[in-house]
Amino acid sequence: MQKTRWNIVFGILITGTFLFLLLVRLEFFQKQPEPDTTIQVSNSQRPQETWMNIYQNKKKIGVVHRKFSEAGKYFHFNENIFMQINTMGVTQALNILTEGDLNPDLTLSSFNFNLDSGIFHFNAHGQIIKNKLILFTGSPEAQQKSEIPIKDIPRISGNIYETAFHTNLEKDSTRSFSIFDPSTMSIRTIKVSRAADEIILVMGKRTLTKKYCTDFMDTKNCAWLNKEGDVVKESGMLGISMEKVDRQKAMEGIAAESSVDFTQISSISSNVPIDGADKLREIKININGISDALFLDGGRQNFNRNILTITREHLPSSSASNNNFSGEIAAFLKPSSLIQSDDRQIKMQVGKIIKPADSTEQKATKIIDWVYRNIEKKPTLSVPNALEVLKNKSGACKEHSVLTVALLRAAGIPAQMEAGLVYLHGRFYYHAWCVLYLGEWITADAVFNQFPADVTHIRLVRGDSDQQVNIIGVIGKIKLEVLEQIK
Repeated sequence: MQKTRWNIVFGILITGTFLFLLLVRLEFFQKQPEPDTTIQVSNSQRPQETWMNIYQNKKKIGVVHRKFSEAGKYFHFNENIFMQINTMGVTQALNILTEGDLNPDLTLSSFNFNLDSGIFHFNAHGQIIKNKLILFTGSPEAQQKSEIPIKDIPRISGNIYETAFHTNLEKDSTRSFSIFDPSTMSIRTIKVSRAADEIILVMGKRTLTKKYCTDFMDTKNCAWLNKEGDVVKESGMLGISMEKVDRQKAMEGIAAESSVDFTQISSISSNVPIDGADKLREIKININGISDALFLDGGRQNFNRNILTITREHLPSSSASNNNFSGEIAAFLKPSSLIQSDDRQIKMQVGKIIKPADSTEQKATKIIDWVYRNIEKKPTLSVPNALEVLKNKSGACKEHSVLTVALLRAAGIPAQMEAGLVYLHGRFYYHAWCVLYLGEWITADAVFNQFPADVTHIRLVRGDSDQQVNIIGVIGKIKLEVLEQIK
């Protein structure tokens, strides 16, 4: 059997949520929920070129290079980000390029976005046509087209603080904006508040700044803007910050030891050891620090007054499994932009794994086992999509789960992604797995080759990437106490 590399199995989910927040701040869209006075920005009001260093706990882990120029009737923007991210002791380089055109009022006209982490590549590009955002997402070789209706022309979310500045948000006031993230195909609300002005050091000079803070799913970030309305400093979750610097300082190297491990600092210590988790039929946990957006109660999980009881599932009899699914269940057979279950390559791979005469349980078991044995367990910075994982045959928990779901759906088995926490060596780590329908929903984890998954898998969310971002608001806030382990 393939030996699981436990030291790198976990935690890319937490990196994924950090990456989502990075995308929210650095490049994608916001739209106004109500009409604004049109903002006209002359090119002379904005710098042509800006450099910012990215730090974690005062150690440099990356750099941002932004350009802004006039291009006929549009403004052209270009942003390059380079970072080194540490996950489970493995440091990886991440390159993000965003460019496009803005209208005179800084609303979006068109954009192109590329994420490259060495092994995985993700692209999203699109344009506004009348009342639609025409969007193409996925790997460069497998683009998926989407059309998203919009009421107002969106703005680029890299300008969310600048937008608040130009709309003259007053001190101690708050305004809500909608942001769209193409990596999850979701629209969310973000609140921007104006705090008291502060004098801070910017490139060695004392500078009077306006301070704005955002509240995104209970996660706080703040930025300081100079009198021209340009961001000169930012602070965010997990010790991340950015500061405006000159080109020479931006070109200086990144700290050799890089940042602390994102996965480790976001994990949660267990009050007692859990031995033989795969042998437990039930576990009771006192859990605090959760939000209403989470999916703690239902199926194998019962949640009442902060006590979570998780009971191990039993596979239903073969007679209980059939292919006559209701409309609600049948929806989880359909492909999505990142779960390409209808793609020829996915279908061909399913044909190699299962046989037509296999029962539904046999098909599911073979698919989970194949992913476990054939996808290398490797920390990966990516926007996971099934085709890219099948091509590269490597990745962490999210890559395993997105491919497993795609293969299951292609085999005619309804499936969804789940994410939450799982126990390992005295701690609970953020993790992702899947759930499939065999007359009832059954959890499965292709990273561990568990079907059903053990009871230390604490489901926080269920669904595609647009649901998984609900975890962001509870990172660093959840407290756990294991009360009872029943064999």
